[in-house]
Order: sequence, then structure tokens, then C-alpha cells
Amino acid sequence: MTEDHFVGLMNLKYIDLSENYLEVIIGSHWVPPFNLESAQLSYCNLGPKFPKWLRWQKSIGELIIPNTGLVDRVPDWFWTTFSEATWLDISLNQLSGDLSFNLEFMSMTTLLMQSNLLTGLIPKLPGTIKVLDISRNFLNGFVADLGAQNLQVAVLFSNAISGTIPTSICRMRKLRILDLSNNLLSKELPDCGQEEMKQQNPSGNDSSKFISPSSFGLNITILLLSNNSFSSGFPLLLRQCPSLNFLDLTQNRFTGELPGWINEAMPGLIMLRLRSNNFSGHIPVEIMGLHNVRILDLSNNKFSGAVPQYIENLKALSSNETTFDNPFEEAYDGEYRSAHIGMINVSITVVMKGQELEYGDNIVYLMSIDLSCNNLTGQIPNELSSLVGLISLNLSSNLLSGNIPYNIGKLRSVESLDLSRNKLGGEIPQSLSDLTYLSNLNLSYNDLSGRIPSGHQLDTLKADDPASMYIGNPGLCGHPVSMQCPGPATGPPTNGDPERLPEDGLSQIDFLLGSIIGFVVGAWMVFFGLLFMKRRRYAYFGLLDNLYDRLYVISVVTWRKWFGPPV
Repeated sequence: MTEDHFVGLMNLKYIDLSENYLEVIIGSHWVPPFNLESAQLSYCNLGPKFPKWLRWQKSIGELIIPNTGLVDRVPDWFWTTFSEATWLDISLNQLSGDLSFNLEFMSMTTLLMQSNLLTGLIPKLPGTIKVLDISRNFLNGFVADLGAQNLQVAVLFSNAISGTIPTSICRMRKLRILDLSNNLLSKELPDCGQEEMKQQNPSGNDSSKFISPSSFGLNITILLLSNNSFSSGFPLLLRQCPSLNFLDLTQNRFTGELPGWINEAMPGLIMLRLRSNNFSGHIPVEIMGLHNVRILDLSNNKFSGAVPQYIENLKALSSNETTFDNPFEEAYDGEYRSAHIGMINVSITVVMKGQELEYGDNIVYLMSIDLSCNNLTGQIPNELSSLVGLISLNLSSNLLSGNIPYNIGKLRSVESLDLSRNKLGGEIPQSLSDLTYLSNLNLSYNDLSGRIPSGHQLDTLKADDPASMYIGNPGLCGHPVSMQCPGPATGPPTNGDPERLPEDGLSQIDFLLGSIIGFVVGAWMVFFGLLFMKRRRYAYFGLLDNLYDRLYVISVVTWRKWFGPPV
């Protein structure tokens, strides 16, 4: 299309050529005869230079030009020309340059600039803005005061943002989604409770005006801070986030112990990811009070002690229920259109099935526990088998001992099970063959012994090298390892532990004890009858005498019949 197609369209207000892959060829000196209110030109080819004819559209309320082949600097006039626009989308291009230092004068509610080459600081934003996405650029910091007190969504991942998060974020009381993952942020997060109290009571002298930190609760539901360099202890900011559903602090430098207030401060957590930090101490039992948690990843830290008790209290993992509101599918309704404000372009790396897998907004359907690469000791609790909704369980690279729970076969939804590199002993439960969805199993480098069970999925796993699942257990025998088992195949292993027999059968000790009790009771009943009842005693011994006489006569007659009379 050229300017010839627009000749005479003096009253044109609305143009939508989106997703038609048209090439719009308009000269740099052309002055359009119309004054647009809305221009939707996504996926058309407007580039490589930023179209100068848009400079005359000062009344435009909506400009949507993502993926339009623009390879240019954002022109200086862009911010003033579109200062009255409420919806600006220039994403998925190769636009460069710094953002204007102050955008407070603009009227936009939605600004989408992701996947460009923008540099500089994130400026002070207008009070009207609700959705901001400047992810996948080269921005390197914040201004001290971000403004934007009505901001609901801030997606800033995959930039080069360094320094600290400004305390002005504490005044964004409507902020629900904050994604700062894959940046260079360091030090600690602001303690918004203390910040707000200082503003309300700057003198600090009147104790009667003391304000509880909980009175400054933020509305954040999704907080993604992975792959930065945050340090210090578990962020106190999180005490002000009672609505938090998804928390990702992976790959940072946090230290210290986890506080016991996690389940009280953030009772609705669905995802808690603390992988690859320096947290230490015991895993607090209070975490088991997170009834909604579906993704619990504490791997690659320095946790010690036992797997917490009451693990069966993770109610969301005890069910296969998947019907719930997905916060990553939220949408913002603007004056002209709706926009998804969740994780449409976000990916979260999850270690599962022995490899790193990328998840987007579908991560909410993953139900997993990963406590690997710590210093956990003790036994794997039998109560773990109640988490029937688990899809992935990884307890590898710890110091766990004892037997694999005999009832682990109840985890019917499990697709990935990794118990490798521990000190587990005894036999492998036959109930593993009940895991019909299992596609990845790793029991290597333990002290397991006995016959390897077979059946169902166990016979099909790792067809190219099935023995690798059991390597490092010299006591194991049978297919697929080289050592043969003595004798014929037996039933389900017991490991010498009566609790490892199937639940609906009697253990050996139970059977033996019942036999002894039955024999004693039966013998005593006979003895009691003979001792205290004279008639029965006479009849009993008379019967024995009669039986003896009969046997004697039969034996004598038989002897004479076959061998003749004695000499």
C-alpha cells in the first residue's frame, strides 16, 4: 500500500491492517489528510525507518505497530506526539535509543515495548499507566522515583538492570505482577513495611502512632526475581504480600534460614521456588502448611535435617484437581482492547526428567517437589505417598537413608522420580511397577539390594541404557543389570521389614504370632475339658484305648499276611 490509497480519506479515524503482512510504502515527506484515533498495523512492513507520517497523528488514542520491521532509533517526537494515547505497542522490532527521562506527562494506560534494543534508565512513569512491558531490552537501571501509583503489571525481565529495586515500588499499592528476572539486580529488596512507617511517622518519637507492617500490605500476586544477584536473608518485603501466589527467587545469593512465617504471610502460595541459593538450616515445618502449593522447589541449597513432618498437609498435591483460576491468564481491559498481562512471553526453567525444561504460563499445571542437592538426612516419609497428584519428585543428591517407602506405588501420577545419590538401602518396592505414567526413573548410587522389580512401565524405561537407572547399587540383581539373582523370581520384596509387605496382606510376624496364639488357645481348651469334666475324660481315654487296640490288631494281621507267622 502507498499514500495513493489514502488520497481523499480526510475523515479517516480508524485503520486496521493488522496481521496481513502488507508492505506499507509511504514517503518520508508525505503529510496525511486525516487525523487518526486508532492505528492497528501489527505484522505489516512499515520499516526499516520509523514512519514519519505518524508524527502528524497527534490525536491518536491507540497505536499498535508490533513486529513491523522497524530498525531505527525511537524518534524524539514519539513521546510528545503520542502523549494523549492510552495504548502504545511498538514491541517486537529493533528500535534503539534511551527512553525519555520523564514520561509523567503522558496519558497512556498500556505501554508495550518488549523485544527491542532500548537502553538507559526506566523513567518516571505517568500516574495513568497500568500495564508496562519493556522486557528483552538493554535497560540498565531505574530512576529513584518511578511514580506510576496505578501500575498493575510491570514486566521487565531479561534486561541489564543493575543496582537495587527503588523504594518507590512500595507505593505501588495496585501492583499485582512484577517480573524482574534475568537482570543484574543485587543487595536486598526494600522492606516496604519499614519504609511506609517512616513516611507515616518520620520523627519516630510518638509510640502511639506506631503502625504495624501488616497495615501496608501489597497486592502482588506474581513476583519473579530469578537469575539476579540478590543477597541477604529471606526478603522481609514478602511479609507485606498476603496475596502472593507465585514466588520465584531461584539463582540468587540469598542466605540464612527460612522463616516460620511463610505460610502465615503468604497463605495462598501456589509456587515457591528457591532453587540455587545459599539458604541453610532445617526446612521449617510451617512450609507444610502451604495447602495450595503445587510447585515446591528448594533444590541446590544447604538445607539439612530431615524432610519435614506433615508433608501430607500439602493438600493441593494430594489431589488431581486442575480446575482453578490461572493468574497467568489474566487480562487487562483498556479503552480499545484487552491485553493478556500474565506470562505470555515468560519462560521458567524447571529441572525435570533429568533435564532442564522450559515452561510458560502452563507451569501452573506442573505439580512437583524438588529437594535435591541439599544435605537432608533421615528417611523418606511414608506419608509422601499421599501426594497422589505429584507429577515430579526429586530427592536426589542428599544423605537420605532407610528404605524406599513400600507404598510409593500410590503416586500414580508421577512421571519423573529421582532418588539417586543418597544412602537408601533395602530392596526396591515392587509397587514401583504401578506407576504407569512413569517416564523417568533414577535410583542410581545408593545401597539398594535384591531383585530389581519388573512389569508395566519399568520394562520400557530408558530402552537404550536401562541399567543406568540402577548403576552404583552393587547389591542389585536381575534384569537389566548384569548380576543374576539366585533362585526363582519371588513376590514383592520385604527387605526384612514387615511394613514393606502389601497393605492388604499379613506380614510374616503377624502370621506367626496368630498361629502361636491359636495353637495355645486350642490346646488349653482341650486340656480344660479333660481336666474338669470327668465324663469327657473317661470317654477320651476310652477312645484312645479302643484306637490303640484296633491299630495293634490291624498291624499284626497285615504282618502275618505278607511275611507269615513269626518264628
